[in-house]
Amino acid sequence: MSADGAESLVGPEQDRGVWPVGTDSFFQPHRAAFWLLAAMIVNGLFYTINMFSMGFRVVPVTALLGLLVWGIYTLVFLLVFRTLDLLEQHPPEAFVLAFAWGGFGAVYFAAPANIAIQSLCAKLVSPDFVAVWGPAVAGPITEEFLKLAGVVLLVLVARNQFQTYLSVLIVGAMAGLGFQVVENLSYTVNASMHFPLENQVYPVLLNLLTRGLMSGLWSHAAYTTIASFGVAWFLLHPERSKATRVAVAFLCFALAWAMHFLWNSPWLEDLFDGGYGEMAVMLVIKGIPAMIAAGLFWRVAARENGAYLHALAAYFVPERELIRDDEWVRLGAPLQRYKVRREIGWTFGLRARWLKRQLQREQLRLVRKAMTYGRGAQTLPHEVAIRRLRAELEPLVQVRP
Repeated sequence: MSADGAESLVGPEQDRGVWPVGTDSFFQPHRAAFWLLAAMIVNGLFYTINMFSMGFRVVPVTALLGLLVWGIYTLVFLLVFRTLDLLEQHPPEAFVLAFAWGGFGAVYFAAPANIAIQSLCAKLVSPDFVAVWGPAVAGPITEEFLKLAGVVLLVLVARNQFQTYLSVLIVGAMAGLGFQVVENLSYTVNASMHFPLENQVYPVLLNLLTRGLMSGLWSHAAYTTIASFGVAWFLLHPERSKATRVAVAFLCFALAWAMHFLWNSPWLEDLFDGGYGEMAVMLVIKGIPAMIAAGLFWRVAARENGAYLHALAAYFVPERELIRDDEWVRLGAPLQRYKVRREIGWTFGLRARWLKRQLQREQLRLVRKAMTYGRGAQTLPHEVAIRRLRAELEPLVQVRP
């Protein structure tokens, strides 16, 4: 496919004569958004350390084991997000900053804001109303706004890092994950301090089961993903009127708010008893709408990301010996690329599969480096690696008579 045909896949906003090269760093000391982001994260870090200090003194085993367990939990999600971002559009510091904002900056503001809203509701309505509906009223208002504020700040810090829907959604998901993990760690430590048994391990396992496995897929990371899609649409459709872009962003935020409200609400609780089996069913029923909505947005973002990757490859790497036509078609489809590797492994052996995997990685790295620096010294090592890997692979995959 020609470069013109590829560019048409990503919409008119990408149809240009010369593709811009280069991306902003997330270290931008001359931008106010950078200092605001940094100050709020550092402030939240001190607040979080102070919040957990008593837990470390009273239940040190729970605190340390909780850090380990929720740290591994974070790495699993991070691996998934990194795998989805074929272009590796963000450097590691973007993931760190997004996670830190959600875990430290947003948590710092959310805790007192939730208390203030619930206190106001108690005065305006009743304490009984707050006991039942307080989390549903306060949590979505403060937490969804604060998590999304971090995404907006990161965009303001490094605007041209965000060229696709997926680049925004991944940052949003990391901000939500940061909030989710720190909140879960807080619940774990607090549960241990009030646990009826003299055991500091059970609270960690119990919270991992309930808050990590039974509700982790449709928790804060999913909500912020939904809200972040509106930010992405606002950024990537400058041809639309500002009123339309603001409306789309607001609707996505409202959808995230609604999903969070449904989750925190007492709806359906009267239909189930307190057993773990029935609680799991209830959590799944309440969480499925958020999972479906987040999954649909991820699907749209992944397809747009694949089209963007095709256009980049057609523009920056037109040589067919570097990216052949069949490889170009699958470049933005992780499942198709995996299927090819698996079939090669079954037919020609593990070494052929490993070489194909390395070849696919080098092709993605070549496209990413070309997008960032242009073709030249930065991309030459990847061009050499692709030719070397292909020369090693081709004798192994020759059809035997």
